[in-house]
Amino acid sequence: MKPARPLKRLWQDRDISTLSFNERVLQEAEDERNPLMERVRFLGIYSSNMDEFFKVRVASVHRMIEIGHTDKSNVLDVVAQRSRELDQRFQAAYHAIIKALASEGIRLLTEADIKKGSELDVWLRDHFRQNILPSLVPLLIDEAQDFPQLMDGELYFAVKMRGETPRYAILRIPTELGRFVELPSGDIMYIDDAIRHSLDDVFYIFEYKEIEAFEFKILRDAELDMDNDFSEDYVRKMEQELQSRKGGRPTRMVYDAAIPPVLLRLLTMELRIGDEYPLIGGARYHNMRDLVNFPIKRPDLSWPEASPVPHPVLDRGRTPMIEMIREQDLLLTAPYQNFDHIVRLLREAAIDPKVEAIKMSLYRVARNSRIVNALVNAAQNGKWVFVSVELQARFDEKNNINMAERLQEAGAHVVFGLPPMKVHCKLLLIQKEGIQFAALSTGNFHEGTAHTYVDSTLFTADPRLTAEVDEVFEYLERASRMRVLASPNFKHLVVSPFNLRKAFSRLVDAEIAKRDKGYLCIKVNHLTDEAMIKKIRRAADAGVKIDLVVRTTYAMSPHPNIRAVSILDRYLEHQRIYIFGRGEAEKIYVGSSDLMERNLDWRVEVAFPVYDEALREDIRAFVGFQLEDDYKARYYDETQSNPYVGGKTGTRRAQALTRAYLEAKATGIAQPIPAPRRAR
Repeated sequence: MKPARPLKRLWQDRDISTLSFNERVLQEAEDERNPLMERVRFLGIYSSNMDEFFKVRVASVHRMIEIGHTDKSNVLDVVAQRSRELDQRFQAAYHAIIKALASEGIRLLTEADIKKGSELDVWLRDHFRQNILPSLVPLLIDEAQDFPQLMDGELYFAVKMRGETPRYAILRIPTELGRFVELPSGDIMYIDDAIRHSLDDVFYIFEYKEIEAFEFKILRDAELDMDNDFSEDYVRKMEQELQSRKGGRPTRMVYDAAIPPVLLRLLTMELRIGDEYPLIGGARYHNMRDLVNFPIKRPDLSWPEASPVPHPVLDRGRTPMIEMIREQDLLLTAPYQNFDHIVRLLREAAIDPKVEAIKMSLYRVARNSRIVNALVNAAQNGKWVFVSVELQARFDEKNNINMAERLQEAGAHVVFGLPPMKVHCKLLLIQKEGIQFAALSTGNFHEGTAHTYVDSTLFTADPRLTAEVDEVFEYLERASRMRVLASPNFKHLVVSPFNLRKAFSRLVDAEIAKRDKGYLCIKVNHLTDEAMIKKIRRAADAGVKIDLVVRTTYAMSPHPNIRAVSILDRYLEHQRIYIFGRGEAEKIYVGSSDLMERNLDWRVEVAFPVYDEALREDIRAFVGFQLEDDYKARYYDETQSNPYVGGKTGTRRAQALTRAYLEAKATGIAQPIPAPRRAR
């Protein structure tokens, strides 16, 4: 057996790996096999991801450097260089897509395309004065006044008025009005250009020969500095931190490369942006995440509409779901199948006179959540409703505060996670006539993301699982009143931070003992935990065959016994699936936890065993299709350069095969289950 190489050579830096994932998103925008409107959407997703990357990950690297991790300086250098390269690719893809849209009759006009005195010119000026001008608040840059506080992620114009004495101003672009203006000609225009077109109507009181506007934005540190006093003032402190986040220190500035150097120096000086922060000069437009909501809808240029596949049990007749779950374990996989069955279960429980209690953990929910509506209804109907609400769900904090207040007003008992740890598990428990029914999921109970995130939910009345789900809720309820508690004892569920790491380590050790007869298959979003990486590497060195499907961040170096891929396609892969061994000794777990230190040690996560053989077959099928994908799968190589498994000629597309498999099951037609290549 060859000894494992030093750890620092085993894994890639998490932040570089995140950039590699963002490149895969950009590849989807570049991929001409995708419909044109979907490529536009991927441009928006890429832009949003990069914003979050700088607000969260780059900000974290700066913090690490400040406390002495000087080795992270190299990471910042690579990030700066790589992000510039990706930005150039983004711009090339954007211009190619805009050109292709024009060939389809979808034109994006600029102010230069509007002929002065034309009907369109008159209409646009009138639209500007009535709908945009009232929202504009010019801020003059004057040495006698303090520089205005600029908000994180907002779009601004740096305005230069050329005259005998140049004047400068800052103008926030009110994108809350919508990023695009739909013109009577059928064309569209960025609101940015609508403002440029009518700048004279904003600054007419000043004398100038020429006026220009240059777009820019800054991204700020999005981390919340919460202390360890988690009393009843926790919500108030969270609200204060959310307010302070808006003025956090800058982590990146992007700007129109045409901006005059004098004006750029003025901005960077006033914003206190030093050389350690990336300055990205480039495009005329920023905040391209708004492309996700591109106003033109063309079904012929989009993916075909994908209605939910009927569930072979849940979509039969009008039997209450609890009665179906009483009969057998059921697995629901959205968006292929209808997420609304989860809402249906809660609605039924809310009005069922025999339901006594409902318990649920909520991490992220939709803005107008039907899940929350059902819980409110249940509380108002006199049910005991217990809800664990995670206030630290990044960028959803305010929504979760509002949701918690609404539940409390309805009479629900609400606790705020398990500070300072996050409660990230996705659990639902319903008690009826002394019998417990549970839903355990890999993803959030969020109707919005359920249309695009692939997640699986197990419905069960198996007392081995429901009793331990109840134990998780009991622990959370007691922890809200007490600071020191004995760790619960779980025999079936694996729950972090209590036994998940130990349980998975023991299961890997069992495969190591089998040497070349051992097998591991892991499908997660992130694989970065040092100890688990060492353990998996030790298994590979022992001859264990290992298949990894890791969507986002991956920190292992190549090994002959490890096959690792990432799949990015129409839907965002979000399930976490763990398979240990083969045959009669095979153990299958599904859950909410990735293999990251934070998930294993600093969050409440739950992975649950799948006991029903028919459902285990489904799990094997899902993973098997992923491992056979040669259409959208990319290999993880030494440099994480994202080569497609099948180049651009592959034909086996995991998400299409998964849908076909579930459609066949809905009609009762048996489908062959693909085995991983190495198992054949």
